[in-house]
Amino acid sequence: MNLQKDKFFKNSFFCIALVSVVAIVMICSFLFVGGMPALEKIGVKEFLLGTKWRPSSELYGILPMILGSMYVTMGALIFGVPIGILTAIFMARFCPRKLYRFFKPMVELMAGIPSVIYGFVGLVVLVPLVRDNFGGTGSSMLTAAVLLGIMILPTIVTVAEAALRAVPESYYEGALALGADHVRSVFFTIVPAAKSGLVAAIILGLGRAVGETMAVIMVAGNQARMPQGLLEGVRTMTTNIVIEMGYATDLHYDALIATALVLFLFIVLLNLKVGCLGMVNCFKMQAATTASKVLGITVWLAAGVNILSLVSLIGYILAQGIPCLGWELFALEYTTQNVSLFPALVDTLLMVAVALSLAAPIGIGTAIYFVEYAKKGNKFVSIMDMTTDTLAGIPSVVYGLFGLLFFVIYLQMGYSLLAGACTVAIMILPVIIRTTEEALQAVPISYREGSYALGANKLRTVLVVVLPAAVPGILAGIILSIGRIMGETAALVYTAGTVAQLPEDLFSSGRSLAVHLYVLASEGLFMEQAFATAVVLVIITVIINGASTWMAGKLMRGN
Repeated sequence: MNLQKDKFFKNSFFCIALVSVVAIVMICSFLFVGGMPALEKIGVKEFLLGTKWRPSSELYGILPMILGSMYVTMGALIFGVPIGILTAIFMARFCPRKLYRFFKPMVELMAGIPSVIYGFVGLVVLVPLVRDNFGGTGSSMLTAAVLLGIMILPTIVTVAEAALRAVPESYYEGALALGADHVRSVFFTIVPAAKSGLVAAIILGLGRAVGETMAVIMVAGNQARMPQGLLEGVRTMTTNIVIEMGYATDLHYDALIATALVLFLFIVLLNLKVGCLGMVNCFKMQAATTASKVLGITVWLAAGVNILSLVSLIGYILAQGIPCLGWELFALEYTTQNVSLFPALVDTLLMVAVALSLAAPIGIGTAIYFVEYAKKGNKFVSIMDMTTDTLAGIPSVVYGLFGLLFFVIYLQMGYSLLAGACTVAIMILPVIIRTTEEALQAVPISYREGSYALGANKLRTVLVVVLPAAVPGILAGIILSIGRIMGETAALVYTAGTVAQLPEDLFSSGRSLAVHLYVLASEGLFMEQAFATAVVLVIITVIINGASTWMAGKLMRGN
């Protein structure tokens, strides 16, 4: 009986784990179905290599947007990669322990800040700064590249630091034994040994930059033409979709779906790490031509730039927004006089609750299957694992279009909180799966062996012994997922809508706090209220990151 029960639950966990595969297949299928009519009518060559995007003349060439995405992304990498890698080296090998306790949460907080806040600060600070010092309108390729460079820093730092810490300490000790000083031991031994992880950090940063939407749309100028210079406006693939989807019809609508399809395929290629092998040796070359003392100073400077970016961002938001806070912002009803954020807050909390009720059981069940039941080296399990990584890398605007095609149109949910919650539930699946995996793997093997020794079967061991021990780590992942939902904008614009009202039920349209901030900033009429909304979002982000860090720390202390 117990064997049958174990087999039943093993198969159940396997079916749950298939959700990630099904999600990828559905996203791909709906994008192909929605985009292929445009590709057939326009022509693949004309669509990809056409230099003019004029829907009124039925000219749909996305080469300007492809090049715009490439230029902005490369600019972000030029700015973000050196600072991010050097900051990771600082945190892994140079940072004093007391300073690290402050530095690490700051980087995690930087990662948790919603992109719409980055875009808002870029709009009110970076755009005027570039305009006054370099010329042009300020909304330009340069502004977008610098802003994206700041935004990808936490991704690069986090992954690169983990790669550097994974290098065996014996490598470092061997370098010291051969007479190298601390700096040269790190740059000539540790960094080259971690090169694959550093390349992975760069690839993830690249994917983050390519897929960013709301921050870029607020600072890039968004001219649908071939890029003309650093100080001129540029339009990326993601911003092209967001700007025109609201009024697109017929072939224009299909062409935007086809643009999302191209973006999706590009992100999949990035996750497969195609074409990135040439970047492997760049760190070794740089280290070999730079003096140890200069390298040591550079590492500290890079870390300083990272923290300065965060402190400046949060400090500016708080300084401008706190004086604008007032009770009228929390009125029950939104009007053009009070611009209340309370309906948006209620809408956000409802979507969080529904999304977590859908994603948490699936994410936890998938992680249990991967850690406790899946056979190592199985090709199908590897495919399932890869689909989880692919889900994590898909841009939010692609999720938004999938939610529009599937939940809003196909399932006839309309623009509703339920459609938005279902969309973000798929978005947060990779976060819950990966954090739960880490939490389960952190449970000592002796717990399992002790349970088996007492006569417990596999299922009872997992549910009664392993899972409770991993609860703090699982909760940390859930809390991070809440932060992801709170900060989401692009996906919810196309699924939940932008109506500012208290919902009657889950089929009512509504806007999240992040969408509320984006609408206010875009209109430009209620900038004080926009700053106040940004303050509320920052405070929520700080609370979420603090709770996540506390939960993760509790798990570590428990083990």
